[in-house]
Amino acid sequence: MSNDNGTIRLVIITPYKKFFEGDVRSVVVNTVDGQIGFMAGHPPVMVALSPGVSHFIAGEESRYFALSEGYCEVTESVIKIVCNSAEFPEELSPRKTCISYTNAMADLEIARKVEDRSAREVLIKEHEQSIARARARRHLLENYGSDHQKERIAVLVKEYGWKDII
Repeated sequence: MSNDNGTIRLVIITPYKKFFEGDVRSVVVNTVDGQIGFMAGHPPVMVALSPGVSHFIAGEESRYFALSEGYCEVTESVIKIVCNSAEFPEELSPRKTCISYTNAMADLEIARKVEDRSAREVLIKEHEQSIARARARRHLLENYGSDHQKERIAVLVKEYGWKDII
């Protein structure tokens, strides 16, 4: 059951920590079918998450964060997100974001040359997910990071030759 004040409990859990727990007015997540938002009173549903920038509104504050693959379950009383990683912009390093993208792109090229078809498909999917996570982190830093993070990511994207546009 949602709260009388139009909020619902949001719990975001990763394998490493409880990322967030609190009452929110709404949450928007990226799914395999596109973005979807949930509020108190939403019918129960479960959706598969894809990497991207998500946000919630708690009180008058909007908080943006990067989510990786996982799932989101909405019940009468809680929105539960279980994912591999969740990060607020202040937790991210622009350099590590660029390095992870560069490494994932290089690994993807190697994976494409694997002879065994089923192994190749698994490796390609794994590295495409790594690239999607790096893109989500870049987008989060460029749009919701501190001024310093925005400046650093702009410089590093050029330094690392990150060509694709988000």
